[in-house]
Amino acid sequence: MSEIMAIAGGTWSRILRMRVIYFLILCVMIIIGSAYRYDVLSLGTQKILMVDVSFFLNTIAAILVAVALTFEIPKELREGVASTLLSKPLGRTQYLIGKLVGVIIAGLVITGLITIGFLLVFNLFFHKIDLEMIQGHLLIMLSVIPMCSIALLFSVFIPESLSAILTVFAIWASHAASKIANLKVLYGGIIPDLNLFNFKAEAAYASHISWGYILMVTLWGISFSVFAATFASLLFSNKDLK
Repeated sequence: MSEIMAIAGGTWSRILRMRVIYFLILCVMIIIGSAYRYDVLSLGTQKILMVDVSFFLNTIAAILVAVALTFEIPKELREGVASTLLSKPLGRTQYLIGKLVGVIIAGLVITGLITIGFLLVFNLFFHKIDLEMIQGHLLIMLSVIPMCSIALLFSVFIPESLSAILTVFAIWASHAASKIANLKVLYGGIIPDLNLFNFKAEAAYASHISWGYILMVTLWGISFSVFAATFASLLFSNKDLK
């Protein structure tokens, strides 16, 4: 466990030390805040616009964090860093779990900062914060878990440029799983449904989202990540490291 946390700590600290991340978060806050000025163009629905913009940009941030993992592992394999680590008695599975946990932590921090920033900006303009806003952003934060596991799966056996593209496509397909499910030949039930983390989609079927639902979705995301990490470990165990 200590080896896993050491790898995870090195991963998330390296990502969060990048100053460009905080510059981008600042830009996101400016874009979210600018939605307040569109009261005329949005016909008085600037509140909804601001929430939707925040949901969208926070989801994009979560996807970008997941895509970062597709470059992280191949880069270490190419530069021989992973070979050095794997020559020690920590094993390939521990290495993958450490990388996955590290990127998930980084993703939770980044999306969490965007969430806190949105709540502060929204409260500044409208002097209120609705529970649904918090729940919607929390679901986006939790979606980092299955997204990163998808990226991990592609990164262990596909070159980084292609794995990044496939990760983005897989995440898009997972958000559209309910639509793709109608195409039985293409779907086959193997695509995870990331639309479970879409507050707007789930709220359409109920007046609100319960905390029990969020707990169940969290458990589903963790379970899927365990499955994806296990499968990735099997592929990685047969990979020749140079």
